[in-house]
Amino acid sequence: MPRTDISKKVLIITLLIFAVLTAAFTFTHNMQLSNFLELEAGDTLENVERVQNAVATKQGYLDYSVRDWACWDDTCQFVKDQNQEYIDVDLQNETLAGIDVNLMLFVNGSGTLVYAKSIDIETEEEVPVPAGLLELIEDGTLLTEEEDDEISGLILLDEGPMFIACHPILTTKYEGPVRGTLIFGRYFDSGLLESFKELTCSSLLMYRVDEEMPPDFVSEYSKATEVSRRIMVEPLSEERVAGYFELNDIAGEPALIIRADFPRDLYSHGKKTLDYMYFFLLLTGLLTGVGVKLALDRLFVSRLTDIDDFVTRVRAEKDLSKRLELKDNDELFRLSREINGMLNEIDLTEQELKVQEREKKVILDSLNELVVFVDPALKIIWANKAALEHMGMELKEAVGLSQRVAPGVSSQAFEYLHLEEAFARSKKKSGELSAVDGTVWSIQAVPVTDDAGKIIGILETWRDVTESKKAEKLFQEKQIAEAASRTKSEFLANMSHELRTPLNSIIGFSGLLCEQSFGELNEKQLKSMGNISKSGKHLLSLINDILDLSKVEAGKMELKYSEFELAAKLNSVKSLLSPIASWRKIEIKIHVDSGITSIFADEARFVQVLYNLLDNAIKFSNENGLVKVEAKRKGDMVEIAVIDTGIGIEEKDQSKLFKPFSQVDPFTSKKFQGTGLGLSLVKQIVQLHGGYIWFRSRAGAGSTFAFTLPINGKKGAVTGDEVGKGDKEA
Repeated sequence: MPRTDISKKVLIITLLIFAVLTAAFTFTHNMQLSNFLELEAGDTLENVERVQNAVATKQGYLDYSVRDWACWDDTCQFVKDQNQEYIDVDLQNETLAGIDVNLMLFVNGSGTLVYAKSIDIETEEEVPVPAGLLELIEDGTLLTEEEDDEISGLILLDEGPMFIACHPILTTKYEGPVRGTLIFGRYFDSGLLESFKELTCSSLLMYRVDEEMPPDFVSEYSKATEVSRRIMVEPLSEERVAGYFELNDIAGEPALIIRADFPRDLYSHGKKTLDYMYFFLLLTGLLTGVGVKLALDRLFVSRLTDIDDFVTRVRAEKDLSKRLELKDNDELFRLSREINGMLNEIDLTEQELKVQEREKKVILDSLNELVVFVDPALKIIWANKAALEHMGMELKEAVGLSQRVAPGVSSQAFEYLHLEEAFARSKKKSGELSAVDGTVWSIQAVPVTDDAGKIIGILETWRDVTESKKAEKLFQEKQIAEAASRTKSEFLANMSHELRTPLNSIIGFSGLLCEQSFGELNEKQLKSMGNISKSGKHLLSLINDILDLSKVEAGKMELKYSEFELAAKLNSVKSLLSPIASWRKIEIKIHVDSGITSIFADEARFVQVLYNLLDNAIKFSNENGLVKVEAKRKGDMVEIAVIDTGIGIEEKDQSKLFKPFSQVDPFTSKKFQGTGLGLSLVKQIVQLHGGYIWFRSRAGAGSTFAFTLPINGKKGAVTGDEVGKGDKEA
């Protein structure tokens, strides 16, 4: 092929590639530009929905407030007798301004307005009730008749649009009959609109549908109507994009149109970037095409022509002694080298075949599996080194030996696999065989055929899987044990949750009875109710501990990290336990090293750990005793120790610590109330933080319980080398 022909084809291919790349760049540019428009629309929709959510939240707050006031025994009584005390205490201007309400209207069961209060929230001065609102009450539009009637939405008044929430007046227990209707109103004024602007960081405009609106509002409102009044997104200019949505009145009809404007930063920046990339890629493609064409001509086309000339000359002259020499160490150079060594490769290939046969034998002999090849007469043709060692013979002794009488597992494998059937059906057979000595073998027999498809023998492999079977059995037993543990933890968590609900009721109602909320009780009854409340709280504490422990064991407890001052938190826990300590005349001292100010951990769980340890120290201290809490820095950790001079723990009982539902002895369990879960939870929480806990105690000489936490949050596991000498780590 002439050189010019190859060069022309390279040029054509280069031009085609450039054209394809140009088309691809153009298509990608347009597609990405469309994607940016979609992203801009989606972002605008999210921002408009945020505005909608802010408006809905305001209406929801008004609904919640009117429901709270309407379902109140005092409100029921006021509608009945209009007592002055209710007005003086609950219906002051400051009260309405405090709950962000412009007006309150009380209508009795017969539809008569019994009291009305309307204020200006900014000045907290009383203003007249809108006449349009009174008309809606007279015609019954804002009145509720049933216990579950609720009216919520916007109304358009001459004074301005207003959020309205109406609720039937019921007792505190939400019981009927309906005593009337309570109406709350909040003007949708410029102040409220400004609060929505600040809350959503948006530029907002609002227009009533019953008034003349700007042309762009009218245009977009008509479009929104055509698409079922969904949120409408429309670019206003190259710099701004707007989202429109409407708010309905209490009858479900459009009342307000709200537009939120946003800058088109995402689209403008994306378009500019795409334009730069498009022209840059076109220029790069053009320069690359020219460079590739010149390089191909110089580096490949001319050298391919030399190779073509050499092959043609050798073929014409039939002179295999000639050699082709090209420069540069590349594929074409290697091609010339391969052509030069072609004849030598024939001899080398034959030698390599012999080497490969030897390598195959070495590889098979190096296998741990037992490999045996038998002929159709079921006599051994060949066996690898492992099989020969298993049978206890040399290869020359094994060749020709019938597998039926071969020593070891070979004869058992013959009976198990039914090798006659494998020869007859030409199918692979496999399975697991338990030998007489208890060894488990994975065996396989694969028929070997010649080029004509005739079976010339069977290749058998035997692999000792005894240890893997044992490991598999242990793994299955481990999975069963773990599943049982998870089931136990989930059961405890579910049962604890189910028990807490009735217990909260018991504690709550017993507390009300103790406070004599439902009538006076005699001394004996008060004492009994106090016992019920105390026992319920103790049982709830036990259930909470069980729930926390089961969460940890199930891996469901999550830590909520925050930064807090260490000294302040230690003192707050001290304050919680001071009444108990004072009753027992026990002094609590706290010392914090000056180098520690704050730590990063789960604040609530930290309090739980310290409260348990300090409570135990007070509980097991003698009267007039001393309990010390010391905090000091140890590298990146903070160590907090709780030291008491109490009864201590005997060495034989120390192994029971930190185990769930375990206390040192039955006598102590009766004398000092507890569940045996506190220290177990303490250990789990500390370990979740990446810390460790240890204790030191001697009977009659007090105890020291200490734990460490990473100052800046969990950074990894803690090694046992960090535990102090002579101390015991939990």
